[in-house]
Amino acid sequence: MKATTALCLALGCLASVPALAQSQDNPECLGSQCGKPKEEGGGCGCGCGCGCSVWVAYTDDGKTLAYTDDADGDGKADGSDNCAFVSNRDQLDSDGDGVGNLCDNCAATSNFSQLDVNGDGEGDACDGDIDGDGLLNAQDNCQTIPNVDQGDVNTDGVGNLCDDDDDGDGVLDVADNCPAIANPAQEPLTDPLCNADADGDGINDARDNCLSAINSGQLDTDLDGLGDVCDLDLDADGILNTADNCAAVGNRTQWDDDGDGLGDLCDARYCVVIDRSNPADCLDPNSPFRVHGGGSVMLEAGEKFRLPLFANRNGAAIEYAWTVSKRPAGSKASVENPQGVVTMSRHWQYAYQDGSVPTFTADVDGEYTVQLQGHLAFADRAYPEQRDSVSDLKMTATPDAGGAQSCSAAPLDTSVAGLALLALLRRRR
Repeated sequence: MKATTALCLALGCLASVPALAQSQDNPECLGSQCGKPKEEGGGCGCGCGCGCSVWVAYTDDGKTLAYTDDADGDGKADGSDNCAFVSNRDQLDSDGDGVGNLCDNCAATSNFSQLDVNGDGEGDACDGDIDGDGLLNAQDNCQTIPNVDQGDVNTDGVGNLCDDDDDGDGVLDVADNCPAIANPAQEPLTDPLCNADADGDGINDARDNCLSAINSGQLDTDLDGLGDVCDLDLDADGILNTADNCAAVGNRTQWDDDGDGLGDLCDARYCVVIDRSNPADCLDPNSPFRVHGGGSVMLEAGEKFRLPLFANRNGAAIEYAWTVSKRPAGSKASVENPQGVVTMSRHWQYAYQDGSVPTFTADVDGEYTVQLQGHLAFADRAYPEQRDSVSDLKMTATPDAGGAQSCSAAPLDTSVAGLALLALLRRRR
């Protein structure tokens, strides 16, 4: 029963398994037989900078069904890690806001949004000076926008920069011919205060959403009253522009399905990056058939390495052959199980048949090149004449590798075991 359930979980046929209950922490639960998913791994020190991976066992008997990313190497899969990019195996979350203590900018105050207007690393929910203008919030008449002068034309307690009618004459600043002087009748005034423009951008200071920088367009993406040119978080998603993979589009989750560094919500082209050191060498599903061997990897001599197979087609029948095209002097290393056919994939990575997993073991230190040749067993409908592709995997064997393999590397026991499914090793959510 467990094997059947595991197969259906992997293939998405849950409806065919009766009395199957699921929960967030336990994908498999049959009646009273429930087991918490076991996670092992992390801390592998991937050299390509795209994070490490962790085994996630989803069945009571420990059968491994998924191999997913662990960016911070703490043994917790990114999808369930409350600090995906900061190592915290204990997952402590004192304020219960879903953000772990080690990456929470207000560890003692619940603030899932993690908003930090002044970008000082202290979240707005616990920052005594939210806008960083040197005035504590309790004394600041405009807490979210820096205004050291505390200008307040109509003395209503709301600073000019936060007040949409500075002079309190009933005419909003955007339409007022002199926002600094009350004139409800809007008669022409010549007072210099009517034309104050500190930054010289043609926008009256009373209307200017960024007094310190020229911004005649007054663009304010998140409508927070602070112009984009001086707003540290343009989209108000709690992630500062410098770290946001979609700075102008709110995307708190930072989803980046193709791994190119651009968030899905603002990525015009979907092209799966396999090797972060060479992002241009990506897999585009809309292009002719192409295989990818993983780019580059560092390992130690004597270390057995599983050769990964990626392609820009999912679920296609592909005949493959691995050959060693370059090796250092004195090496006699060859590929074990070099040829075969794959048919099942998940997110552009293919699973090999049981007992036929291609592996390579460097026998001396030096530079190796292992070439992957792929051939579509059946013609592609979009590009029927293009059925062959070649890709090189550069391998460097060195005593300094420290066991650090590339993010395209999978442990040697990743056989399909009837499932023939693997998660893309480099996907980070």
